[in-house]
This record gives sequence, structure tokens and C-alpha cells, in this order.
Amino acid sequence: MLGRENIKKEIPAFFPKGSEHKVETVISKVEDKLGSWFRGQIALSFIISIVTWIILTLLKVPFAIPLAILAGILEIVPTIGPILAAIPAVIVGLSISPILAISVIASYVVIQMLENNILVPKIMEKAVGLNPIVIIIGVMIGAKLMGILGALLSVPFIATLVILFQNLKTTSTK
Repeated sequence: MLGRENIKKEIPAFFPKGSEHKVETVISKVEDKLGSWFRGQIALSFIISIVTWIILTLLKVPFAIPLAILAGILEIVPTIGPILAAIPAVIVGLSISPILAISVIASYVVIQMLENNILVPKIMEKAVGLNPIVIIIGVMIGAKLMGILGALLSVPFIATLVILFQNLKTTSTK
């Protein structure tokens, strides 16, 4: 973010003269998509925090608010974040009763299933304009190739590729 203006000035120099405006336009579109993706991530974190808080409160788990905030923060880390967020909640539940701990585990599993199959595809579809199937497949491929980092960066990477291909297509048809 600190070098944003320098990047906007330096990148067009790598392209042929006269295409600077087109390159700047593409950079601007990519920035918009990345901003939308980030806002989508924030929305997901907020939704997961609220849903987790509601469920933990209904289960009468102590410390529901801090546990829900932790779930929202760790939501940003694909795959392992929700697991890490569940551990303290399960420990708190286990300190009260094994039944509560099992209920907490089941709740986190259901939240995770709903998030992976409904929330992420729908929110990211609205945020970056990608088909939910493309998002799910992209996250799976990213996770397989590069682990957690690949899963996290797959949606902005695909959105950037779409912008680049769209602009290549419009340039080649002119």
C-alpha cells in the first residue's frame, strides 16, 4: 500500500509507448476488484462473528463475545482459521460439560459448512463478480497448490486474471 503510487507510475513503463492509459485503466480495475474482495472478507468475518455469538449464546457458553470475535478474526485464514477458533470454544464448553463441548463442535462444523458452501461463494460473487462454482474450484486449487496462502489469495488472483483477459480480449478485437 505504501508503494501504490510508485507502482502506478512504474508499471506502464514496461509497456509500449501509447498504451500507458490502457495500463493505468487495468491497474485501476484490479485495485477496485482487490478492494471489493477485501470488503467481502470483512463482511464474511463480521457475519461469522455474529452467527458464532448467537449460537454460543444460545448454547449458554461463557465468553461468547470474545470467542465470536476470535472466530471472525480467524475467518480470514482459510481452512485452519475456523479450526483454531473452535479450539478455545470447545475447551470452554468442556470445562462445563462434555455434552456442551460436543454441541460446540457440532455448531462450529455447521457454521463452517454453511460458510464454505453458501456464504463465501455468494459474498465473493457479489464482491468480485465471479461465479460461485469458479470461486469454490479456485479456492480448492489454490489450497492444493499453495496451502492456506493459496486458498486465501485464489479469489483475488482469479479476479485479476479475469480483468487481464477481458482487457486483452478488448484490445485484440480493436
